[in-house]
Amino acid sequence: MSKTTPHLFRRIVLIGLCVTLMMTAYTLILAPGVGAASDATKTETKIEDYDNTVSNEDALLTKRANTIDEAKKEAQEVVSEQRALLEAKAATEAPTEAPAAPATQSQPASTASSESHESPAPAASSNESSYASSNTSDDESYDEENTISASGSGDYLLDIDNPDYNYVGYSVSLSDEDRDMAERILMGEAGGEGYIGMALVAQCIRDTYVNGSYSSIAQLLKQNGYYGSTSIAPSETAKEVVNFIFDQGGSAVQHNIRIFYATNMCSSSWHEAQEFVVQYNYVRFFNY
Repeated sequence: MSKTTPHLFRRIVLIGLCVTLMMTAYTLILAPGVGAASDATKTETKIEDYDNTVSNEDALLTKRANTIDEAKKEAQEVVSEQRALLEAKAATEAPTEAPAAPATQSQPASTASSESHESPAPAASSNESSYASSNTSDDESYDEENTISASGSGDYLLDIDNPDYNYVGYSVSLSDEDRDMAERILMGEAGGEGYIGMALVAQCIRDTYVNGSYSSIAQLLKQNGYYGSTSIAPSETAKEVVNFIFDQGGSAVQHNIRIFYATNMCSSSWHEAQEFVVQYNYVRFFNY
């Protein structure tokens, strides 16, 4: 054996020990620091994602609140115009007599046209009727049980002469299928009536739903004579209305409304025999 072999062996063993010590030091000292830095980076990323999510939700809530405020303003303008016209008409027809307080609300001719279907006077178990809106503007291009709960929002879009102070709006947790059907029937029934008109029709559907025994929105529409098309893709306005009426439990008026018809398309003595609540454009809404 060469005399240098023992020395070479010792050097190899020494080098191996040094490498082992360096690896041990890295594992005990440096690696935890690197891992902590990585964890801190992940935490910062999660915080940024959370902040972005909260910001987006706040923006959405602000948008919805602004939409409701604009709708309320529009409704107040409509009501003021309606009352001014009725007062002027009453003064013209009977100038020597004190004008009677208007029993209904009306508005000048609407720019949107509607197709109406009047059902004959139904039996006591079936007495709903509706009208279908045939025109929509270009800017509004168009199973599980639902949970119902009372809402105390007190958020009403229209002031009426005969509010029911005991009336409470209800939120309804819709399945995806029922939500889509609700949005589509608003397009078919009131696609040309704007936010307020859609909200009134949506409240009719909601009030009928919570006061009846229906397995789906589709069943309600079929049993209560809604003939509006459901083939039009929902607009953003229709989606916002369904959110306000069904998700938030909001209401267009402080009163049950269950049926309606368009006076420019037909006349209905049966509807007029029910409890009148409000008129918006050509459409009169009733409770029974």
